[in-house]
Amino acid sequence: MMSGSEYQKRQEGNATVFEVTPAPPKRFMLIVILGGIGALFGLAVIGSEHLLGLIMLGGCGYAVYWAWTNDLRPPEHRSPSTFRVTPDAIESKGQTWRKADIHRLIVKNGITKSIATAPGVLVEVPPMMAAGAAHRMQVSLTCNGLEVEAGGKGTVLAGGMDETTAFGLLTDVSRVLGFNTA
Repeated sequence: MMSGSEYQKRQEGNATVFEVTPAPPKRFMLIVILGGIGALFGLAVIGSEHLLGLIMLGGCGYAVYWAWTNDLRPPEHRSPSTFRVTPDAIESKGQTWRKADIHRLIVKNGITKSIATAPGVLVEVPPMMAAGAAHRMQVSLTCNGLEVEAGGKGTVLAGGMDETTAFGLLTDVSRVLGFNTA
């Protein structure tokens, strides 16, 4: 049904070019379904209560639109990205990080901000917030990004990935740079 994230790599001289396609956005289906039911109810009410029916139809229609089109992931996790890696540097969006200046490469979640190797933590959520929290956790599953840290700053090279894609990308980039992948 829903394909995941992926990346392709190709050689250009001594550089490896990585093209990353993020996973598609996760739809908030509970709101889509409830909004659709509310919109249908609004249509039924229009016959007797015109204003109430129009308000329900408009409000529920907007809720469906928002739940279908809104992507909770940060912008760098929504669109495809391309970057180049040589044995001596990483180049992305006009920036270059020399191998000697790179502190580390990490897989970091754009929603939870946790390093992906950390185990998940279960937090009790009040019942009224459970659907929203569950949706946010589902979105976070495809919000992993590969970050390069240099000069005390982390920069997302590619995002919107599931853990498998993100760790594969981390391994391949580390191999090109000659970093220990063990």
